[in-house]
Amino acid sequence: MKVLAKRALLVVVTMSFWGSVAAQSDSLQKVKPLYFNSFVTGALIGCGNCTSGKDFTLNFTTIHGMRVSPGIKVGIGLGMDVYSDWRLFPLMASITFDEERKRNALYLQVNTGYAWGRYLLPYESWFNEFFQEGGFTVNPMLGYRLGNEQLRIYVQAGYKLQYAHIRLSNNGMWGGSTINREFELNRFVVQMGFGFN
Repeated sequence: MKVLAKRALLVVVTMSFWGSVAAQSDSLQKVKPLYFNSFVTGALIGCGNCTSGKDFTLNFTTIHGMRVSPGIKVGIGLGMDVYSDWRLFPLMASITFDEERKRNALYLQVNTGYAWGRYLLPYESWFNEFFQEGGFTVNPMLGYRLGNEQLRIYVQAGYKLQYAHIRLSNNGMWGGSTINREFELNRFVVQMGFGFN
């Protein structure tokens, strides 16, 4: 039920954003929508098991979308996040605020969506049912763009909030037990990459 509510909220936010963009006809210079993409990779830096120190793991994201005004781009993103005990594959809606008219500029990007996942660590063999699921993700990023022509270079950093959980069940003739474990895989993110218009 939580997943359905989060998806409905995402649809409502996206629809209201499109309505506000459509309403801004005179305040912004009209620019025809242009396709854009970006391919960035980097590190997730954080604490998986804090007693053994920080984790530095791999992250990859690609975003494809349209420029809807001189300073706003919207898109859909796919990614892969590697954690010490999870592999997660997020599907995200993305909005980027970028002053496109400047050759080099700072930008703000917010990505949010849902990640499907796979739990990698072994579990006790006496459980006869194992359920694994990713979860909701939010990823605000602050970046610097080099170039505003066809090829662009991106350097960005931010924070990623990522949720996931597992459920282990042992249901036998005399009852059973269930263990639920929630994971908060929150990490700092540092990335570099490129994109084309």
